[in-house]
Amino acid sequence: MPLVRGFQLFCPTKRGCLGARRATSRSSGVTVYATAKRAVFITGGNTGIGYETAKALAAQGFRVTIGCRDAVKAGLALARIKEAFPSAVLDSVPLDLADLSSVSDCAKRVLDSGVQYDVWINNAGVMSCPKMSTAQGFEYQLGVNHLGHFALTNQVLPALQTSNKPVRIINVASAAHAFGKIDFNDLMLDRSYDAWQSYGRSKLANILFSYELNRRLRPGDNITVNCLHPGIVKTELGRYMAAETTWYMPLAMGLMKLFMLEPAQGAATSIYLASSPEVEGVTGKYFVNCSRAVSSNDSYNHDTARRLWEISQELTMAP
Repeated sequence: MPLVRGFQLFCPTKRGCLGARRATSRSSGVTVYATAKRAVFITGGNTGIGYETAKALAAQGFRVTIGCRDAVKAGLALARIKEAFPSAVLDSVPLDLADLSSVSDCAKRVLDSGVQYDVWINNAGVMSCPKMSTAQGFEYQLGVNHLGHFALTNQVLPALQTSNKPVRIINVASAAHAFGKIDFNDLMLDRSYDAWQSYGRSKLANILFSYELNRRLRPGDNITVNCLHPGIVKTELGRYMAAETTWYMPLAMGLMKLFMLEPAQGAATSIYLASSPEVEGVTGKYFVNCSRAVSSNDSYNHDTARRLWEISQELTMAP
C-alpha cells in the first residue's frame, strides 16, 4: 500500500468493514449491529468519525453522550442526529482534553449522571499541530491525544468496573504510531519538536495505554479494551496539515485525497468494536478495517507501557 509520511493508507476491501456482515445503516453506509438498549460515551462526537460513530449507534438504539469542547457545536451535532432519528436519546458534556480541570469536571458530570455506560470511546484528537502547550503546560498533542484521555478514563474507570454489565473501552489510535517513539528524557519535546513525530508518539501512547490498561484490569472486571486505526479520513483533524507551508505538503495532500475515506467509512471500525458480537470478550487487541492487526514492536514493550502509565498518572494526578 502507498505511504505518506509514515501513514499506511487504509484501503477497504469487500471482506472488511464496508462489506456488510449484518444489517447496514442507510445513513452511514457502514455495518452497525443490532443491540439491546445500551449507552455509549464518545469524546469528540460532534465532528468527523466521532460524529458518524454517534449517529450510527444512535440509529441502532444506543443512548449517546458526546464530550465536546464547544457547546454550540455539540448542540448542532446532536440536533442533526435527532432530526435523522427522532427517537434517539442524546446528550452532551463539556470536555476540553487540553485542560485537566475540564477533564475532571467532565468525569464528575458523567459519574453524577448515574448512567451506566456499556461503551466508552476515546475518539477526539489533534494531528500535526505546531508546538503548543495545554493548560497544564504539556506538549499539546501528547496532552490532548494521550494525557487527557488517560485522565478521563481513569477517573470514570471505577464506575465502569462496578457496572453490572459488560463494558467496552475503545481507543482511536492510528497507523502513525509506527513512527512514534517514547523518549522519557524529553517527553514534552522541549529539546526538539517535530509535528509528525509528536503525532506518531501520541498515537503510540494511545496503544501503549490500551494494552497496559488491559493488563491492569482486575480478574473480575467485565471490561474489554481495544484500539484501532480508522484509516486516513477526510476530517477536521487535518486542518494543521493544510496550513503547512512546506513545498511538499500540497503534493502530499493531493495524493492523500485520492485514498482518503469519508468520515462514515472511517467510523466503521469504531462502530464494529462498539457493537459487534464478534468481538465480545476480545480484549487487548489492535484493529484495522474491522480485523485484528499487529501494531508496532515498540507498542508491545511492557516496560515502556508501565513507565508511561506511571508518569502519566503522576502528571495528571489520575487515580
